Amino acid sequence: MFTSRKRTAWAGAGLLLTIASASPAWGDDVELLLSTPASSNAAKPNILFIIDSSGSMTTVETSQEPYIAGTNYSGGGCSDSYYYWTTGTKIPNCGSSYRIKKAAFYCQQGLTQLAAAGSYTDTMSMYRPSKGKWKWRQMNKSSDSYAVECKEDSGVHGAMTAPAPDTYARVGTNTAAYSSDASREVDWGVKPTHQIVTMYDPDYLSWYHNPPGTSMSRTNIVKAVTKNVLGSVNNVNVGFMRFHHSAGGPVIHGIKDLDANRTQANAVVDSIPASGWTPLSETLYEAALYWRGMDGYYGGVASTDKDALDSWNLLTNDIDYKQPAEYSCSKNFVVLLTDGAPTEDKGAFSKVPQLPGFGRSACNSSTGAVDSNYNGVCLDDVAEYLQRVDINPSLPGKQDVTTYTIGFSVDLPILKDTAARGGGEYFLASDVKSLTAALTEIVTDIFDRDISFTAPAVATNAFNRTQHLNDLYVSVFRATDAVHWPGNMKKYRLDEIEIEDAKGDAAVDPDTGFFDDNARNFWAPNTMNDGADVYRGGAANVLPDPALRNLYTNNGSGDLTTASNSLSSSNIGAYTAADFGLTGAAGEPTVAQVIDWMRGVDVKDEDNDPTTNVRYAMGDTLHSQPAAVVYGQSDGTQDIYLFNGTNDGYLHAIDAESGKEIWSFVPNEMLPNMADLYENENVDYKNYGIDGDINSIVYDKNNDGIIDPSEDFVRLAFGLRRGGDNYYMLDVTRPDKPQLMWARTFPELGQSWSPAAVAKINVNSNAQTNAQKAVLVIGGGYDTTHDAAAHPTTPDLDGAGIFMLDIDTGDVVWRAGRDIYADLQLLNMTRAIPSKIRVIDLNGDGYADRMYSSDLGGQIWRFDISNGQLPAQLVAGGVIARLGAEGLVSPTAGETRRFYTTPDVSMFVDDNHAQRYLAISIGSGYRAHPLDNSANDAFYSIRDKNVFNQLTQTEYNLYTPVKHGDLVEVAGKYDTVIPANGKGWKLTLPPNEKVLSDSQTFDNSVYFVTFEPETSSSDPCQAGLSVNRLYRVSVANGDPVVEDDHGIPIDTPEAADDARVKTLEQGGIAVRPTFYFPSPTVQNCTGSECAPKPVGCVGVECFDPGFPNNPVRTLWTQDGID
Repeated sequence: MFTSRKRTAWAGAGLLLTIASASPAWGDDVELLLSTPASSNAAKPNILFIIDSSGSMTTVETSQEPYIAGTNYSGGGCSDSYYYWTTGTKIPNCGSSYRIKKAAFYCQQGLTQLAAAGSYTDTMSMYRPSKGKWKWRQMNKSSDSYAVECKEDSGVHGAMTAPAPDTYARVGTNTAAYSSDASREVDWGVKPTHQIVTMYDPDYLSWYHNPPGTSMSRTNIVKAVTKNVLGSVNNVNVGFMRFHHSAGGPVIHGIKDLDANRTQANAVVDSIPASGWTPLSETLYEAALYWRGMDGYYGGVASTDKDALDSWNLLTNDIDYKQPAEYSCSKNFVVLLTDGAPTEDKGAFSKVPQLPGFGRSACNSSTGAVDSNYNGVCLDDVAEYLQRVDINPSLPGKQDVTTYTIGFSVDLPILKDTAARGGGEYFLASDVKSLTAALTEIVTDIFDRDISFTAPAVATNAFNRTQHLNDLYVSVFRATDAVHWPGNMKKYRLDEIEIEDAKGDAAVDPDTGFFDDNARNFWAPNTMNDGADVYRGGAANVLPDPALRNLYTNNGSGDLTTASNSLSSSNIGAYTAADFGLTGAAGEPTVAQVIDWMRGVDVKDEDNDPTTNVRYAMGDTLHSQPAAVVYGQSDGTQDIYLFNGTNDGYLHAIDAESGKEIWSFVPNEMLPNMADLYENENVDYKNYGIDGDINSIVYDKNNDGIIDPSEDFVRLAFGLRRGGDNYYMLDVTRPDKPQLMWARTFPELGQSWSPAAVAKINVNSNAQTNAQKAVLVIGGGYDTTHDAAAHPTTPDLDGAGIFMLDIDTGDVVWRAGRDIYADLQLLNMTRAIPSKIRVIDLNGDGYADRMYSSDLGGQIWRFDISNGQLPAQLVAGGVIARLGAEGLVSPTAGETRRFYTTPDVSMFVDDNHAQRYLAISIGSGYRAHPLDNSANDAFYSIRDKNVFNQLTQTEYNLYTPVKHGDLVEVAGKYDTVIPANGKGWKLTLPPNEKVLSDSQTFDNSVYFVTFEPETSSSDPCQAGLSVNRLYRVSVANGDPVVEDDHGIPIDTPEAADDARVKTLEQGGIAVRPTFYFPSPTVQNCTGSECAPKPVGCVGVECFDPGFPNNPVRTLWTQDGID
């Protein structure tokens, strides 16, 4: 079995949940999962190097010559005209096609460090075209002449030819590449400007692959390599210790920012002597005192860097260390390098047990030594202590220290045990090359970064579509600092307003709004309480035997089950290394290993158990909403299958009864991600795969609930959201034999965020080929220009449009946009539409006749459909409300409201005027950056008086859009009367509250959830805290809706506001309210037994919505073709 060293990986706080009926979370609300303080010292790892300064370090070794910057190394075959790059940790060879011309590398910080150290790692992006449009994108190996920029140059340096103030890589499409305005900068760390790239100088690669030989002392080797490796990194805090001849060792360079103190750090390394003994445990004990911010013992005033001290006394030689771990998200490490066993190293034996929280009366060394007669007896105990205890209890969470060890020209069991007990790794080195490799891997390993629900999938009863089945299928995942985020899917059950586990107990802890630790999902073994553990129970733990697993891609015919589409060893000849993102660098896995790993073989021994060979793992569903499809059978039974998209690029088909996977499909465009997922390095970005909702399309011709393949069909439509710009259509009429019908993108599409709405629309066009007249209606998607907070000054070139696609072919049958080729040309359609389009059948004839949409400029659109017309006459439409920055000459940050959600359309009668209206309800909020509180967000309900009347295009062109100021403010009010000619109402939200998910209207009540981030100015690591609130208001006037037994008089503005809202227990970004109409639990029910009470849920927090199981129909939607 191929094995790899264990890596330190730090998981994000807590388990994160996705439930299948939630509205989408934006790609980079990952800033909530912990924090993203990348611009502050809080994000930087703290590394304390302990360098052997004993006399044996003068020993001369035959070695490779250290890399000397500026030297022209020959023999490697690298072209001097190029820099070579990789997104992994394997060093490329000179034949790699991953290279760019030196003149195209605009990263000044990178040029400086390449010149000094030969390599440079940073977040980088390439300004290149795709689909004819230029913008900053991911690096591409086929493009070696396009400009490459780096994050560290932000605000400092732009293009080589750009004006001096233009120092920011500009967000947007077909705009200038650089800007002088920081608010127009790309969002570094967010796809497509998210990749961590290492750039190599050709001379460095020539040296690395063919280094000249030389003889050097061990101390000079260590000094040269340490400076070279640290010369290639930034965003790290570094300190140094050495030995104090025969008694411990001092902190000769306190932990501080390497970028600001690089010259000083190099000078300190050069000053390390080579004389004396090797007091390893005493020095690590002194390091523990430093990490804890305690009084020093071995350090002394003269030899300790004053930057590491809070105070000192020259007369008594006493020192008091300054606590170096200042923030809860700062990760802490020791790297201990030595060339010999401990000597003169017995003094720590009596001192280590006195460390706070040590917990034992003596050291418990793995060497077997238990008294002070042995040197180094407490070394591994101190490492274990630093990993186990909280070194700074004043901070939230547990702050610990991970210890790595390097044996230089020596292999010592005590060093191996010290790394194991310290949570790190043990490395061996004997020369320049091996020490470079060891230190590079350690530094790479250390660079972890600080990186929460979709809603339960619930199946509709195939034989009574007014009712849901009572099983809930919940996706869970855990945020980590690595490429792969682990995920799982679990099964629970609704019992009245409670979610019940397999034991019949309440599955949700009411104090947290999350799963109880003792809960057991229905797919878990009878002896396992899996609770909130993503690694236990669930579908991930019952994956098929890797040898029997059905894993497909689209490598051949549309029938995914054909041999040509198989991802298996028997089909390995159909693939190349490049298909999986492999570069050919030494140490990379083979194609066979990657395929085996994808199938679930534990190729890398990830569980550290060589006796097992199966890897039970699924990816996360950060935003993707699963679909549950019921296949009714002729005997009256119902088979349920779940279709779940994950960010490792898999679409899983799961048997809902057993939780077992039937098959998985990995689109071939996802295969290049597999190398990074396989290596699973620590990264500061989120990897995306199938990040979009899975939408099921069920056509049951005779509505008998039974899927007859001869006349019925079941299909799945999904986009990729942050994962790409394609849409896919699969036929799963036979759930065990999936067919790929089509995969499509178009020049006008942005990232494919808009969940597909399915509707019957009769288009007089040869492009509409299906007999059902069924189309997918999608918004144009997301333009990454909106990753910057400022409102764009030019029209969005990605995503500003609406498409109707034939469900059989994916061909466009109708499109709206700004360009002259659109069927409905709307010059003011300037902003991206990433949300779902609300498609409505108002007259009940089975064909859609109305659409509503929203966009990122804060606008609401209405469209009327004239079925049977040619595409050019099919639809009329325009803006009916303008509530954000679009249309304003100089919008303020407060006016920059965005709509990422779908208009909630309902019909109601205002009794004050005996008038019927359509209410268009929606809330604003910056979902891409939920911590941004600059906008004055609100919840709106616009009145559309033209309930059934269609408008002509001329009428739309003359339509005066509703403005923010036209609406009646209802905050702090009760019994509000909207005038007969009123445009509707608005509820201005309290400061920092925003709406990030769809609202739902039932029984004339609007339910919506707001999100308020809580940030701590004293600790930037606590950015992920949040409060979610559930509002219930009247659709007519925004009044609070309360039950008769509320008991609280609403006679003040404060009372009105309090009555509207309930604070939820859950954190993160709560999903939209979802309503379930359970099936009867009694087989031969009568009366009320046949209509159990409805259940409202926000995530897994459920409530009684207060209406019966025959609610007033206030919401129309045509999302289906029956």
